[in-house]
Amino acid sequence: MKKNNRWINILILNFCVVALLGMALRSKILFSIPFLDYNRLLDAHFHFAFGGWVTLALAVLLVYNLLPATLYGKASYKWLLISILTSAWLLLLSSPLPANSISSSFFSTLFILVNYVFAWFFIRDIVKANISKTVRLLAVSSVVCLILSSFGVFTLAYLFASKSLNSFAYRDALYSYLHLQYNGFFTLAVFALLFQKLEPKMTLDAKTKSYQFSVLLCASTFPSLFLTYLWRDPNDVYRVIAVCGSVLLLLSFIWFVRLIPALKELAKSIHPLIRYMSYLCMAAFSLKIFLQSLTLFPEVGNAVFGDRPVIIGFLHLVFLGFVTPFIFIWFAQSGFLNIRLAFTKLSLIIFTIAVLLNEAVLMTQGLGAMLIKSSQIFPWVLWVLSIFLLIGAVLIAIARIKSIGAETTK
Repeated sequence: MKKNNRWINILILNFCVVALLGMALRSKILFSIPFLDYNRLLDAHFHFAFGGWVTLALAVLLVYNLLPATLYGKASYKWLLISILTSAWLLLLSSPLPANSISSSFFSTLFILVNYVFAWFFIRDIVKANISKTVRLLAVSSVVCLILSSFGVFTLAYLFASKSLNSFAYRDALYSYLHLQYNGFFTLAVFALLFQKLEPKMTLDAKTKSYQFSVLLCASTFPSLFLTYLWRDPNDVYRVIAVCGSVLLLLSFIWFVRLIPALKELAKSIHPLIRYMSYLCMAAFSLKIFLQSLTLFPEVGNAVFGDRPVIIGFLHLVFLGFVTPFIFIWFAQSGFLNIRLAFTKLSLIIFTIAVLLNEAVLMTQGLGAMLIKSSQIFPWVLWVLSIFLLIGAVLIAIARIKSIGAETTK
């Protein structure tokens, strides 16, 4: 992995672009900026956050940490990762164009097809890798979810192309895509990387619990998808599958809680700042999976899936509260961000505080909307926090430059 510093530089740059787009979105809500189209800007932020940041970051980490050098050293992975990066940037640059334009549709399809090829190569090689059954199960399941999520995109494309007014089909396709990305690919890939890192230090009991937790988590992914369909009062078959999904989520939550003492024990050996960031990641995941299981109840599910601020808060809980901090923790633990430097510590602290405040405000805004007690102050507070998130991202980029400088002076 040390030979792939360039990918870390690219990923941090891409995250700065995501933060900049997020700040621009919040600015557009409050101010009249004629040269910015809100919907196109939203598409740009959405697609690049997924493609240029999380998908590329997890693909890089999965390849260079789960596969042996004899496999990840192949030119095929280099070009596959370059293709993911290139297609993500082309999709971003085409975002000012109409969503159903030829260029935009082409680049979106290209990105999906590149992911298909990546998945085929990765799954073919991961079965040959010398890794545990826990890590292999999580890694393969995560990539399968990545591929399955594309069917939601194709359904949305068909609905737009046919100018369909079927709101049920539109929301089902969107929720399916988001579920398989957030609760499938993102979450399972994170735990594949986490257990790959921690297993050599785990006790036999902790390894057993981690495997049981992984089986439950993977098994919950498909049936819990049906929780997102309950908002439209579906038939009894959907409800039975959703109940199974909710039960599996609760069991996953219980098994994760049982695993926490072992994870906390292992975390004692890492830097205090990274340790507390890890605790926040675990808390965000626990909250995510617990709240997700509660959407089985109509009072909760209808409020969540019918309340845009709550949905945005939940998505940010996973994206900013769980996955993104995990990636930065990985960079720090691997030495790409030198945690011994005061500037690195400052950048991570500012970013983490901004994430916590952003999530708190989003959740408060969502609850306020549910109680019909929303306030006009929320957009302003979120705009300020988007600036701090951008500052945090830029500071992390500077910390990366300083970390490189510290390496070269050794």
